Amino acid sequence: MDKTYGAMFIGGVLTLQAYIYYESFPDDLRRIKVLVAVVWLLDVTHLVLICQSCYHYLVTNWGNGPALLIATRELDLHLIFVGIATLVCQGFFLHRIWMFSKHNWILTGVLTAACVAVFAVEILLSAQILQVPSVAYFSAHTGEVMVLFSLGGAVDVAIALVLVFYLQQGRTHFDRTNFVVAQVIHYTVATGLATSVLAVACLASYLAAPHTFIFIAIHFSLGRLYTNALLATLNSRRNLRHGTQIQRSPPSFTVMTTRVVTSTVDEEFPMSPRSVKEFPPPPPAPMAQ
Repeated sequence: MDKTYGAMFIGGVLTLQAYIYYESFPDDLRRIKVLVAVVWLLDVTHLVLICQSCYHYLVTNWGNGPALLIATRELDLHLIFVGIATLVCQGFFLHRIWMFSKHNWILTGVLTAACVAVFAVEILLSAQILQVPSVAYFSAHTGEVMVLFSLGGAVDVAIALVLVFYLQQGRTHFDRTNFVVAQVIHYTVATGLATSVLAVACLASYLAAPHTFIFIAIHFSLGRLYTNALLATLNSRRNLRHGTQIQRSPPSFTVMTTRVVTSTVDEEFPMSPRSVKEFPPPPPAPMAQ
């Protein structure tokens, strides 16, 4: 039981993330607030599907061996909701790449096509399981599952690397600006690496134990990790703002520059390296004779 349905009970903290976001950024653009609401609803729906599946197997059909071999509709639908949530969150990061790259349609288009391909594989798996509702389906279709997890992990790594590349271009000779850029790079690498590692963990657990639900439990958490990565990226602006304000520097103009940079982060959720470079510090005032 601990390696099958017991492995499904893994939760998240997205509701807390959403609460922190709405409390910290009441003046954000409306489309960003709507995006957060949509992501939260997708995550809650996904959680309901997980709970219903566990209740069906562990309560309603307790002791009913044959029922444990049949995939419920909720277990099938979770693939769709994970795919939708993943695509929405990846779209958020792809929009940042599109802005950072000065509207590079080729780069953004290639990454978008890869994300859509991963989503298509998830929809294909869901449709096939709906026709053959058996929990043994995954172990009998190794190719599709391997493509799903391997391509998904590769896409996450690519998105993170591209974001880091363009953020590096935002570095200047001003320490406060570099502090902001370094922190944004840190969050980007952390979120991109987390989803990539979890996708690899899904693949590894599937190859090691295809007849258990360990990889399914990790996949449950994968969708929720994407949504938490998006909220963590938005909420990281609060830490950036606080971190730059507590930096001590005798010349007042450098502190002013830092605040200008961090305010541009709040105006539009993707911090563009170009926006950092557009705010050099003013020259120091002449000293009184």
